[in-house]
Amino acid sequence: MATSCRDKNKVVLGMSGGTDSSVTAMLLKDRGYEVIGVSLWFWNPPVEQTDTDLLPDFIIDAQKLAEKLSIEHHVIDARKEFKEVVIGQFLQEYLNGRTPSPCIHCNPQLKWRLLLDKADQLGASYIATGHYIQILEEEGIYYIHKGNDPAKDQSYFLWNLNQNILSRTLTPLGGYTKSKVREMAAQFGHKQVATKRESMGICFLDGMDYRDFLKKEISDLDTQVGKGRIVDTEGKELGWHEGYPYYTIGQKRGLELKEKTGLMVSRIDAENNMLVLEKREQLNKKAFKVSDYYLNNVADIAQTEITTVVRGLGLNPDGYSKLTILNESELLVELEQPAWAIAPGQPVAFYVGDKLIGGGFAE
Repeated sequence: MATSCRDKNKVVLGMSGGTDSSVTAMLLKDRGYEVIGVSLWFWNPPVEQTDTDLLPDFIIDAQKLAEKLSIEHHVIDARKEFKEVVIGQFLQEYLNGRTPSPCIHCNPQLKWRLLLDKADQLGASYIATGHYIQILEEEGIYYIHKGNDPAKDQSYFLWNLNQNILSRTLTPLGGYTKSKVREMAAQFGHKQVATKRESMGICFLDGMDYRDFLKKEISDLDTQVGKGRIVDTEGKELGWHEGYPYYTIGQKRGLELKEKTGLMVSRIDAENNMLVLEKREQLNKKAFKVSDYYLNNVADIAQTEITTVVRGLGLNPDGYSKLTILNESELLVELEQPAWAIAPGQPVAFYVGDKLIGGGFAE
């Protein structure tokens, strides 16, 4: 839709029925915006439910709140696309011997895209979310900055949101702490919203161990993969494992070793269903490649105070990083201090202070 056809007072808000998106709705409405709530239905919660088309509780909660606030509300059923795009990629990455991060793929490919499509359909200039981040413009380029609550910073999973997305996204919670947001919910007269439980982790796992999820979704996984060899870097056989998808870099539990070695997984050889073990200190890396990188502005890599964040088992290194573009899809990260147990497929984010300048996937 042409920019001139969009209403600058109209905003499409992603509503999950939780505290954060609910307070975002209240704040935007309080600031004079015409708020239109949209709940994205990506998965069915893992409960026994005879009718799979019965709306889940989080959408019903969002509908009730929208009614209380007298705002329009829509539901987008994207379960089929979510299963194909996000869960499909999640399963395939483990089969490839990598460590996936489904949120990184969901955000630009589904969540933000669907909200923007709805905004265009309804003639809204903006979309909004309940993320604890701030989006600031610098000389025509939009950057995500960490929010004011360090415990709730969600910028790490958003490094691949492009300029079109960032220029149209409002994130009112970036300037607040979680405790203040709960307090505001109560002040707005919505005490039930203020006390809602936090949703944690990967949404479709809902607390389930990813190994159990793999078995559930790939019924013949154990037959397809099966037990495999464990070796050291010299190729000496050390024991057996249950199947490479059940392990990640830095892991030492669940290994059937002939004798105690103190070694841990340093490489996953999916092609040969084999795990390679090394000593803990050998998992420290001062340089590694990043693939499928995204940078808000390529000129940012010339800055000298870039920090690199790698979550998961990897310990975030102190000191600064040097980034060098190798080609269109790869760049090299050189660290002042080593990072530990970096797993292929793991997301990597680059910052200058609190400003997110881009990211990619560890290789």
